[in-house]
Amino acid sequence: MSPATIRGIALLLVVSVIYGAGLFTGRAMVGQEFAEYREDTALDALVDQAHFTVEQNKLNTKLADLSQLHQQEKARAEAAESKLLADVQSGDRRLSVLANGCTATTSATSGSLDDAPPRTELDPAHAGRIVTITQDGDDGIRALNALQDYVCTVCQPEEAGWSFCDRDGRARVLPETE
Repeated sequence: MSPATIRGIALLLVVSVIYGAGLFTGRAMVGQEFAEYREDTALDALVDQAHFTVEQNKLNTKLADLSQLHQQEKARAEAAESKLLADVQSGDRRLSVLANGCTATTSATSGSLDDAPPRTELDPAHAGRIVTITQDGDDGIRALNALQDYVCTVCQPEEAGWSFCDRDGRARVLPETE
């Protein structure tokens, strides 16, 4: 072999080694960048999960408070309703209705005036049924209020750019938009 051929082969070997080292270094840099990207992505996922957990805990606390509030309201109302029903059935309280144009006997109370419209007392059994019906209606209104509070708390419509809840968290009727 001639010296020129040996030099050519040596030059080719040097260039190949340099090229191989460059590929190895480039792959190592890409691998390092990918590892950093994976770490950043994992860290972002952990931060997002922590934020979600905090928000979920806040929401759970709000819902527990709402549930406790509505249970207390329901218990107070049921106690008042059962006392009223017991008083009506025992005769301690009497329900009366206007008796306009009726020939029924009217009850006079100690503080009544002659110009007051005539009233007649209801039978305690009928009065009890009326009280029970109004209790059912009141229960429905309380349930509706609880649902509205739930919607105003959980759905958080303010985030969507609109709201149907007032400042107290109660639902309100939206004005019609044109």
